[in-house]
This record gives sequence, structure tokens and C-alpha cells, in this order.
Amino acid sequence: MKRLSTLPETRRLLKTYILVLLALVLSFNWMMAGEVWFNLHGGLSLPNLKGGTNELSQGYTSRKAPYFGLGLEFRLSPSAFLKTGLIYSSQGGQRNGLQPLAPDQLSGLPVPPGVTLYAYFQNETILDYLEIPVMLELVTGQSPQFFVEAGIYAGYRVRVKTVTSGTSLIYLDSAGSIPIDPSLQVPFDAETDVSQEINRWNYGLCSGLGLKVPVGSGQVLLGGRFNYGLANIQSHPEITGKNRSGGLMLTLGYMFRL
Repeated sequence: MKRLSTLPETRRLLKTYILVLLALVLSFNWMMAGEVWFNLHGGLSLPNLKGGTNELSQGYTSRKAPYFGLGLEFRLSPSAFLKTGLIYSSQGGQRNGLQPLAPDQLSGLPVPPGVTLYAYFQNETILDYLEIPVMLELVTGQSPQFFVEAGIYAGYRVRVKTVTSGTSLIYLDSAGSIPIDPSLQVPFDAETDVSQEINRWNYGLCSGLGLKVPVGSGQVLLGGRFNYGLANIQSHPEITGKNRSGGLMLTLGYMFRL
């Protein structure tokens, strides 16, 4: 029987729970002692898959996706805040046109040993994460206030799938000039769970800028944030290569003092 978890994974989960508990305790103490702002925000994410060490992991471009979250800002000084929160972020990338076939797409095809096959189709990889950023924010001005921010983030994968569509001949070469069978048209309309191919945890650097505009008893947030993933997200890099996540997020939100 396959083991549901390993000892290192259990230790990582335990460390995560401890850190979250510690963060909640510190947040509660901070809320009782100083100025704290709460915000709800969301917007458009333009994610991409960076890197790529073989044909299966290269050639991805950005896809459009939503994201939303909530956040807390703790005032450290008149011009500095410590920021954190919880974000649901849809990431990934897309690759259209002639491209190599992944191992799960080769079932039923006449595959010569050691040969990569190619086809024309549309391919979108969707990665959904729960992310916790921790950033330092510096503000200037009065109305509106301008801010810049930078820090780190950690993400936990909650969903991953590929959505493919189209019909194509199967080719033996990356130029698409040598079909296996000129009469064999293969459909690629499918939605596939590829959770076994993507690591659960991700982390990286984040930075952003924007402004806060007073509206009512709170402030409207307008800004942009860039994530730069540092971890390889592929579970089997020896087969599918290595990728890092990244992307730009355009934000609209509202914040008020607790």
C-alpha cells in the first residue's frame, strides 16, 4: 500500500502549523497594542511559467486569471507597515500551436522507442495556490498615499489541471513536416488532473507599488504586485523539466482600521 505521507513531509506540515499559530498569536498581540488595518482585495493576475529545462517545460506564455484575498497591515512607524494576509491566486501558463506531447498524451499512439512526438493544439496549465505573503511597506504623502512594498511569500497548491483542445496530425519532428500517418487526426479536447506532476509547496519573492485613496472611513487600494518564484514546481524534473512560477497582479481593494 502507498504511504500517504512521509516523515519529512509530516515535519514540514508541523513546522507550518507552528509558524501559523505563532503568527496568529503575534497578530493578536499587535492588534491589542498598535494600529492595524484590514483589507479585502482582488483583481487580475497575469501569471507565467518561467524557466524550462526541456521541450516539455519550455514555450509557455502568460494566461489571464483572477485572484482575491484579505490582508492585515501593522504600523511600525509613521511611514512603515508590516503586511501579511491570505491570497487565493490562480497561476500557470499557456502554450498553443506545435508542441511536444507529454507522457500522458501518448497513450494509444504508435510511439517509436526514444522518440518525442509533436502536435498542433491549445494547452493551458492552471495552478491554484493559497499564498501567505510577508512584506515591508513604505508609504509617503497624505491624500493619496503612495507606497512601495517588498518581501517573501509561501504558497500551497490546492488545484492543478491542464485544459487542451484541438485536433491534429502527429509528427515525428519539431518542425511539423513528418507525420506518423497522414490520415491519423487525433483529438486533444480534454481536462486532465496533473496534481501528481506538481509539487504542493511553492515560495518566492514579491514586490509592488501603488496608492491609497481616502474614501469614507477607509481607503481604496490601487496597485500592482510582482511575484518571482524561487522553487521548481515540477515533481518529476527528470521527465517534464523544471519550471518556476511568476507573474504580475493588478489590485483593487478597500481597507479600514480595526
